[in-house]
Amino acid sequence: TLVAIAALAAFGAQAQSSVQLDGIADAGYQAINYKGNSVGGFGGNGSSTSQLNVRGTEDLGGGLKASFRVETDWNMVSNKANTGFVNATNTTATTTSIAAPVTLANANSGGGTFGNGELRVGLAGSFGEVQIGSPNNLTLDANTTGQSFGTAIGSGFRGVTRTDSGAMGASVVRFDNAIKYMTPAYSGVSGSIYYVKKNAAPTSGTAATSSTISQAYDFTTAVGAFDYAGIQELSVKYANGPLNAIFVNQKTDAFDIAGLTGSAGFTKRNLNTLGVNYTFGATTAYFHNQTFKSETSAGVTASETAFTAVGAKYVTGAHTFMAQTGSYQFKATNSTTQATIDLVGKKSKLMSVGYDYNLSKTSAVYARYESINDEAGAITKVATIDGTDTKRTRTALGLRVAF
Repeated sequence: TLVAIAALAAFGAQAQSSVQLDGIADAGYQAINYKGNSVGGFGGNGSSTSQLNVRGTEDLGGGLKASFRVETDWNMVSNKANTGFVNATNTTATTTSIAAPVTLANANSGGGTFGNGELRVGLAGSFGEVQIGSPNNLTLDANTTGQSFGTAIGSGFRGVTRTDSGAMGASVVRFDNAIKYMTPAYSGVSGSIYYVKKNAAPTSGTAATSSTISQAYDFTTAVGAFDYAGIQELSVKYANGPLNAIFVNQKTDAFDIAGLTGSAGFTKRNLNTLGVNYTFGATTAYFHNQTFKSETSAGVTASETAFTAVGAKYVTGAHTFMAQTGSYQFKATNSTTQATIDLVGKKSKLMSVGYDYNLSKTSAVYARYESINDEAGAITKVATIDGTDTKRTRTALGLRVAF
């Protein structure tokens, strides 16, 4: 009996599990000039994504650990934005009727529904780590390594930089139905692969959307009921001492995916992202480079762009100062539209500054300013708001609370 009790106690010590709740709440006043039309009001995510995370780990013994994460992203200034019911993107509202709630075909418009962020289960050990579900992609890591503004105001995200090879304005940071593997680090060097299996249904399938490749990964629980594009990311990373660097290649294959036609249905897309930062004393210097190329089914270059930015962050006591400048260039197109052809060779310039005053280890007040002179037409037009100028600016003053 004593031996059995000792064995059970030893097993209990090995197989320990824990669950934690953490997150971020971010809200404040924002003023935006949409290329000549100015608006203002309270908004969220000026400096970071508001989110609630449920995380769990279990020590399985022998260096093996199981884990999970369920992330929910919230709109901190709107109850309605968190109901999960919005007008369907592919239907039309009239004076006598409104569009249907969110359907599978436009699931990306689902507002703040539970579990709308990173979802994953994983297993880690001496072999590295495997994650399955909808984990954050590798290009997101490269973007945040190469600049200090994350995906919030100041980063140029969904304006002049992206994290997937779909439409710039709909760029996403993770994909459904994905698997991610990360190798162990050897002298600071590691590698990763991220994979989404392409699915073309044996019968006439229906793509998850007819708008962008990035949204074509939505799928039903019945695997194979919907067509969706395939993706593969490969990365090499160095993190040792003051230097952090990561290079990611992302390839998208949308050949024969139903519903992806016209400009959204280019067969192949290739996105390369390099992010580097180096810390010396209280200062961190940043470098961010991104190139993008899409091809038609005939192998003809449909669109080609490039983006390069440099930045810095300086920390002194409770004060953090950030700045970044960058340039996006529209390099090539096969479009026959003269307005698009006229953009070739033009550049969109990014300039951002930011300031945080840390009230504690978890709370801060912040200021952000981002300006993009969009002469290359990188920013996706907001049809109901955008004016006729080329410059968009965003300013935010807010409070960020982490827990």
